[in-house]
Amino acid sequence: MSGADEILTLLEAWQDDLLEFASRLIATPSPTPPGDERQVARVLVDHLRELGLNDITIVAMKPERPNVICRIGSQEKSSPTLILNGHIDTKPVGNTADQWDTDPLEPTIRDGRLYGLGATDMKGAVAAFVYAGAAIARAFPDLPGELLLVFSADEEGGSTYGGKYLVHDYGLRADAAIVCEPTGITRPWEFIAPVARGISCFKIKVKGTQMHSSLSDQLPSINASVKMAGVLERMSRELEIQAPPHPLCPDGITVNLGVMLHGGVTYGVYPGYAEFAVDVRTIPGMTQAGVERDVEAFLDKLRKEDPQLDVQLAFEPLPVGWTPPCEVPADAPVVRAAQAAAGQVLGTVPPLRALPAVTDGAHFAAVGIDTIPAFGPGLLPLAHSANEYIDVENLGQAAQIYALTALNFFKDTRWQKPKD
Repeated sequence: MSGADEILTLLEAWQDDLLEFASRLIATPSPTPPGDERQVARVLVDHLRELGLNDITIVAMKPERPNVICRIGSQEKSSPTLILNGHIDTKPVGNTADQWDTDPLEPTIRDGRLYGLGATDMKGAVAAFVYAGAAIARAFPDLPGELLLVFSADEEGGSTYGGKYLVHDYGLRADAAIVCEPTGITRPWEFIAPVARGISCFKIKVKGTQMHSSLSDQLPSINASVKMAGVLERMSRELEIQAPPHPLCPDGITVNLGVMLHGGVTYGVYPGYAEFAVDVRTIPGMTQAGVERDVEAFLDKLRKEDPQLDVQLAFEPLPVGWTPPCEVPADAPVVRAAQAAAGQVLGTVPPLRALPAVTDGAHFAAVGIDTIPAFGPGLLPLAHSANEYIDVENLGQAAQIYALTALNFFKDTRWQKPKD
């Protein structure tokens, strides 16, 4: 039996264990906000050790925001290093609690689907690559490379305590990485994403005249809320943000206006301040300076038309204000390795396509790691929604694909590096 065959045999035997572990992760709350991954990290570390994976490091900028790194295989400087990454936090249940057919923290299997908060985003994928790593360690005690299982905190909150911290402060490095986020929109395994769009978040702030509202028709006054509404309406029709064409992003950018709104104080007070928030999903070739230029040009036009309009653009702090798009060449070894593995497991190779959302891949790519920003089981539209689920079949497929991808990557002679 070859090593690859042994891995697939092991993963077949472990299917029930994989499903049970994914369920345990779902049953362990880790919402951001408020942000506390300690409990789910303990569940994760305990299970890694049960599987014989003991080279584990806990890395945290704050004690309640732990990241977990598990190392498998060779640590020789001449060996290639591959990261399999997933975040261990989720969004909160939020306002959807009454829309769930099941308890979101009570994993439920129904009609071949595992339901629960984080099932597709992304505790199912995390469980899958844990078992992929365990199978590799069992079948290849002399693995010709180093596989890093990286479980990051705070992805749902902007990655300040997670992916961003790991690469810029802790110094995590590798030759390549795969972020195991879901890449299905209408069906599982719909595409491999060598590109993920970035995000730029900012607020449009409008000032007016705060005063006693009984006098608003007798004294000069500017209603900030009304002015803000006018800016928002004009922006919905007229704002143009320039973006270069990209073959994997045929639909370009997405501009989401008014994702948050705020104005006024209370009854009896004429509104002297109002604001709305905007998030722009950016594509490769764009810069924050370019977004700022285009938005300011639009606001300047409005200021010239209305001398009473006091409006300002304010970007959010990094990384929320600007997380760049992420891209790896389509012919990179890690992409080829994933394509070959997917073809073997699924019987067909998913096409290449950009992920609409942001992932931790942007942080890995920022320090020179060849990163597939998304390739994983599940459907992205289910993320952050009621009745989130993942197909049980997809869990087993994911474990197989990740294990075979790692083997393909380590076999690629282009990653052989000279020893010091």
